[in-house]
Amino acid sequence: MPLLWVVRQHFFEPPIPGSTPGTGDDGGAIAVAVIGLKLRQIGNSTRAFIDNWPKLRARIEPGHLELSSLPVRLGCSTRPVAVQQYPAAMCGRVRAHPVTGKVSTRKPNRSGENAGRREKHGMSIGAGSAPPRPSVAIERSPVERCVLAALRFFPFLCGLVPILLYQKAASRVAWHDPAFATASAFGLALLCCLFAFVRYPAEARAARIIVVGLAITLGLFSFGLGDEHGIADAARADALGNVLIYSRLIALAAAVFSILRPSFAIFPMVYFAFHKDVTRAVSGAAELGRNDYAPLIEVGLFLACGLLALGLLQSLSRLKLFTRNLPSPGELGTRDFAAQAAGILLLAGIGAHFGNYFMSGMAKVTLDGGPLSWILENPTSSIMLAGYGLGAAPLGFSESLLAHAYEAVRAVQIPMNVVILAAQLLCFLAFLRRRWLIGLTAFFDIMHVGIFLLSGALFLHWIILNSLIVAALTRMKENSFSTIAVVTGIVVTIFGHAVFYNARLGWYDSRQIRQAHFEALTKEGDWVRVAPSFFRDASYLLYGRHFGYQEYRRESGHVPTSAWGQIGIRQVQPKSSDVASSNYEVMKLTKECAYPVELPITPADYDAARPAPFILGQHNRAANLANSAVAVDYNLYPHHHYSMPFLHRAFEALEPRDIVAYRYLVDTVCLDVAEGKVVRRLMTQTFGPRIDVRQ
Repeated sequence: MPLLWVVRQHFFEPPIPGSTPGTGDDGGAIAVAVIGLKLRQIGNSTRAFIDNWPKLRARIEPGHLELSSLPVRLGCSTRPVAVQQYPAAMCGRVRAHPVTGKVSTRKPNRSGENAGRREKHGMSIGAGSAPPRPSVAIERSPVERCVLAALRFFPFLCGLVPILLYQKAASRVAWHDPAFATASAFGLALLCCLFAFVRYPAEARAARIIVVGLAITLGLFSFGLGDEHGIADAARADALGNVLIYSRLIALAAAVFSILRPSFAIFPMVYFAFHKDVTRAVSGAAELGRNDYAPLIEVGLFLACGLLALGLLQSLSRLKLFTRNLPSPGELGTRDFAAQAAGILLLAGIGAHFGNYFMSGMAKVTLDGGPLSWILENPTSSIMLAGYGLGAAPLGFSESLLAHAYEAVRAVQIPMNVVILAAQLLCFLAFLRRRWLIGLTAFFDIMHVGIFLLSGALFLHWIILNSLIVAALTRMKENSFSTIAVVTGIVVTIFGHAVFYNARLGWYDSRQIRQAHFEALTKEGDWVRVAPSFFRDASYLLYGRHFGYQEYRRESGHVPTSAWGQIGIRQVQPKSSDVASSNYEVMKLTKECAYPVELPITPADYDAARPAPFILGQHNRAANLANSAVAVDYNLYPHHHYSMPFLHRAFEALEPRDIVAYRYLVDTVCLDVAEGKVVRRLMTQTFGPRIDVRQ
């Protein structure tokens, strides 16, 4: 019969020569038996396919293959497949065995060499030479592409949120709600623990280096800050309670656990900022600057929260929270997606720090003397004399060495200014090449070390951050960053000051300087200059503007500079009634020590009532620490400006019990170098009242 011939033709060998199709009485029975056998085989294959469907789906779900942006049709779904193991050139088509669930990739229709190539790459198992199943390539929709691109910036946006909130929260608690400090500290610690299930993304190793390094650094610094303040506001200090005792221990422990989880890195960073605000509020050091530590905190906090968001997004990608019109949930957990998001986050964090250099360059070119006034006319070398006058210059152990170094720097002053300004203004170009980024970051570190050796201004926090950036970038390949990540880094560098705190280190320098300091009266009747490091966490205050002093704010017979001889910082302008009509004119006069001053000076150009409670609080703290079981020297604190012990030998030899009174002085001095020595000429002076110590 014809049916038997069809079965034999399609399922077995061709008919035997000489036989006639359809002859024989048993033909129908044989046909029925063969058809039943084949139906049984099909049923077994179907059951095997159903049983192995989880394996098949796991192999073709995103995260296991890499077909670049090529989606495939899975049944009636058009979800895209995003992968990571095989290059796109090898992935022309995805094919899954219906029984075993094994997946193979095959280039389309290449003259019979597909099977050999599949075997060569180990990508075809179990399918043999059976005809390939057709697959339909469907492009990802515009909605999917937009959503996926936006999700790459999700960690970046999450990192910005705490930057907008942390300083306001810390300041609010320290200044206005100190009674809530303990609850806030434990609440933050609990929040860090709640997110401890989120791990560091494996694709963000570079950012992890920076986060862990900053967390450990700030954890150690926070512990070293101690729990004692120089108390000028007793009511606010009492309201704080013992929060500093608990929090410094929590900060140290969290810094250690930050090695494992990004959430723990948040606590030491926020606590360090909070402690600084407590110092301002309790110690009477309201003008305490943020330039030295704020960039460190904000970069670390931004990266830590961004990595936390990226890890959380990867965890959520395992849940079915998306519709079929959005990217596959598994695609958000792939290495490709995580690597791109981590790259954007890392370069944005570096850009936030580089914004300090860029904005410092912008501050220099926007001074009121014109874009080139800082390069051509600013006496940058004067900072060396100012540092010596403050007792902070490391080269101060030898006046002759300092004098020769000053003359050498002054000789190359203009070329040095050009190099520094060019590096600051063009720092955003370093994002175009990883090696450029490493080289420029290392250059900035060398610059900071040089500034410290010449003047005593130590950007320790910046040096640590730059070193961590170099360590992170050296572990990456040259072409590790996508174009969008590079663009993000450049944009954040230039415009990040709208969100991040950026130091604007641009001013004119001067060797005619207004310098204020405390003097201590010993039991022997000698007045000894107090080393600024004595004030520990408030030491930065004594190197800048303090106790309400601000250039041109009040009538003053002193030269309008900071303690470092800075003119025009924050672009504060003289009044029309002042001696000079611009900061540029002030700089021109002070270069020759020709700015007119008055003698004697009355009234004071600062808040005369503020020095007394400040110095008494600092003295009481020093006395308490001297009587403690473990006395930590104030020179071990990470100061922004260190008081060189060899320049303060008389004060270093004193104990708090040897001091009976203090006084606050403001001097205007002219500093110069002559015959290998530093010459200090006192031009005018303001004496504050004697402040007796309560024994």
